[in-house]
Amino acid sequence: MTRVRDEWLRGYLGWDCYYVLAFVAAIAFVQVLEDSTATSQPLATLLLVCCAVWYAGYGRALMRADDESWRGLLYLGVLLVLFTAADILASASSIALVAIIPQAYWTLRPLAATGAVAVFASAPVVVDVFRADGTLKTVVDQGPSTLVIIVFSAIFGTWAHRIIEQSRERAELIKELASTRQELAEMAKEAGVAAERERLAGEIHDAIAQGLSSIVMLVQATGSTLDRMTGLPEEHGASMERARGQLDLVARTARESLAEAGALVEALRPTALDESASLPEALHRLTDRAAEGSGLTTRFSLRGSPDALPVAVEVVLLRVTQEALANVRKHARASSVDVELGYEDEVVAVRVRDDGVGIDPAAEPGGYGLVGMERRVAQVGGSRELHSVPGEGTTVQVEVPR
Repeated sequence: MTRVRDEWLRGYLGWDCYYVLAFVAAIAFVQVLEDSTATSQPLATLLLVCCAVWYAGYGRALMRADDESWRGLLYLGVLLVLFTAADILASASSIALVAIIPQAYWTLRPLAATGAVAVFASAPVVVDVFRADGTLKTVVDQGPSTLVIIVFSAIFGTWAHRIIEQSRERAELIKELASTRQELAEMAKEAGVAAERERLAGEIHDAIAQGLSSIVMLVQATGSTLDRMTGLPEEHGASMERARGQLDLVARTARESLAEAGALVEALRPTALDESASLPEALHRLTDRAAEGSGLTTRFSLRGSPDALPVAVEVVLLRVTQEALANVRKHARASSVDVELGYEDEVVAVRVRDDGVGIDPAAEPGGYGLVGMERRVAQVGGSRELHSVPGEGTTVQVEVPR
């Protein structure tokens, strides 16, 4: 699937063109403007070219990386030195502010960017104060325009920054929704496959297996009837023996088919339960696997005496344990997790406890996994409880009736 770029990233080429035009205009302005205060227009032009090169070589990649760290301060600091030096040599260089001000909001947070804009906009005023004789006159002449630049930049830049932040949040939400939709699709597929497997197992057991069992019983009953038949003429003895042989063949074939049907029913059980002799062994293996490649310390414990449970109940306990361990690996940032399987008088309980960051109970449920877990447990008449304290870990406990 082709990844659609975020809308605010599509305008980078347009911004490149704008910066090129702005720096070219500033350089042309310096070259053609008759400025009696200019001391070296060629050197000022060279410094403006350096500003453009600094953007192309460092600032351009910085803005695309969405990096608002100290690197932005470094970039703007060098740019300020080059810009101020160019303005000292030729006051017409101040026109380069139209290219510099937007860059402040690309590289810093709004408040810091507004401060940077105030410094850049004030630099020409400070230079003119030192260049001219009348300090107050310079401030009065240029102060209002400088203030307008700062206020307008702060309003427009903050507004644009908020739009971009909202767009990023919506993009993250869309990604999360897409991930949730995929998870729902996978869970629905898994649930459909499990339901179909269970349906087929039930059909095979109820129809085929029971029918074959009935055939075996009828054959045995017929054999007993033949054994009780005495006093027949001798010429019928060979036929009776053939009949008994045929009945034995029918019974043997039915028993073999019944064994095949039983094996097929067992094959429709969940894979994790197929590979192990019991539910405790399956959960023990899941717990051990959760530690592989995750850095978790996992422990499994068993309380009570295990006994046979309905396949549907074993599947539910297996799946909820898988989901709980997956949540620990994905979200908990835990160092250890304990899984306990307990066989009590009336219920079987599974408890998964970690020492991770925990969650806010008021925010429960924190995702579809917990909701799906609760629904799955409710299907077999069980219950799920969640206990968590932020910073002190989370405990998920599931109980199902025996």
